[in-house]
Amino acid sequence: MLWLIGCAETTPVDSAPTEPVAWTSERAPLVETRADGTTVKRAIIHLHSPLSHDACDGHEMDTPTCLADFRAGLCNAAIDVAFVTDHPSMAAEHPYDELFNLQDGDQMIDGVASRMTCDSGHAVTMLPGIEDELMPVALDRHVAESAEANDATYNAYDEASLKATIEAGAIPLQAHTEGKTLDELFDRQSWGQAGVEIFNLHAMVDPTKREDDLGLGGLDYLTQAGPFIAGDNDAEPDLVFLAIYEEQTVSLERWDALNAVAPSLGTAGTDAHENALPMAMPDGERVDSYRRMVSWFANYLAVADDSPAALEAALRERKSFVVFDTLGTPEGFDVAYGSAHLSADGVATGESLDVACPTLAAASPTNTAAPEISVTVYKDGEPWAEGCGSHPVSEAGVYRVRVDIVPHHLADFLGTAQDLVHAYPWVYSQAFRIGL
Repeated sequence: MLWLIGCAETTPVDSAPTEPVAWTSERAPLVETRADGTTVKRAIIHLHSPLSHDACDGHEMDTPTCLADFRAGLCNAAIDVAFVTDHPSMAAEHPYDELFNLQDGDQMIDGVASRMTCDSGHAVTMLPGIEDELMPVALDRHVAESAEANDATYNAYDEASLKATIEAGAIPLQAHTEGKTLDELFDRQSWGQAGVEIFNLHAMVDPTKREDDLGLGGLDYLTQAGPFIAGDNDAEPDLVFLAIYEEQTVSLERWDALNAVAPSLGTAGTDAHENALPMAMPDGERVDSYRRMVSWFANYLAVADDSPAALEAALRERKSFVVFDTLGTPEGFDVAYGSAHLSADGVATGESLDVACPTLAAASPTNTAAPEISVTVYKDGEPWAEGCGSHPVSEAGVYRVRVDIVPHHLADFLGTAQDLVHAYPWVYSQAFRIGL
């Protein structure tokens, strides 16, 4: 029998699903309300619209379907919030109000966000931002009055430029942590940078980034991904992500080091452009379609409401966790230190780190086999404790939680690729800076 660690338990409990759930490429909307009254929202951070010069194979606005694919992908994956991050080329040249890519039926909210309603009735809130050397998300306005000045600031990576994005209302983040030295990141943190990517999808498939920045084999993943693309495997095409996915240890190490100095938000960057892997899969859709890429993982936010201010507050306060949705939707996950939930700075008080393990949401595709879920608590980047429940804390340090999963529940959807049924990181918590 397969077992699952139960919520707030240190011993496993049987959690085999009683009924199978058929595969679907559509994500079910999140409906979880937390004990503190907040609700959980699924957010994409680092996403390119047709206002990026290299979107849709470089044809961006000349491709009529580019924007339609972008919007439909967000709806299909039941994304609640899209922190759009377009490249300065094009985005800097457009007035701020054009960064929303407004279409008929969209609504502007407080002048800093837009909301579209999907055919299903699901709503997606979009907030504009930029991605280059810096990644300011949720801009309230452009940083300057001219296109030239905007372009110059967005393409720079000095203290003045970062502070200019803060003055424009943005939360400054770092894309591609894997490509930066720790000294560079420390400098940017001292200037006010709020967080870094702990996973970036582009880096996962770019052979140069894999080798030079992540210490991985450049094209190793093609051995496992090839049969999905060529149609030599009868697996569900969206599960090709499992052939590509590995933990990005380098970025996690740098994030741990940053948190030892000051609070640092950890995010997962989708980086979707529809411009990297154009070959069609057996379902007729390109590997890197907006729909496919935005469904693979997300940043879950615990928010007071769905206003732009509340969405931004969840990021600023690090009330979030990273989830790899391909492996299933988690429910019930929580980490707390005293009254501080999901993250904590040194001012928080408590006696233990309390971990509530997630279970697989009922809408997740599954056979009737239970996944194996395990929890590791890290202290200062090293494994420190295992399992759910209360872990007494007696020393200062940076604590975070990783939930791993062995997806036995997906075996029937993987066809001949049964070697992909192994442990993967499923959920990453934010950091708890205790006594620092």
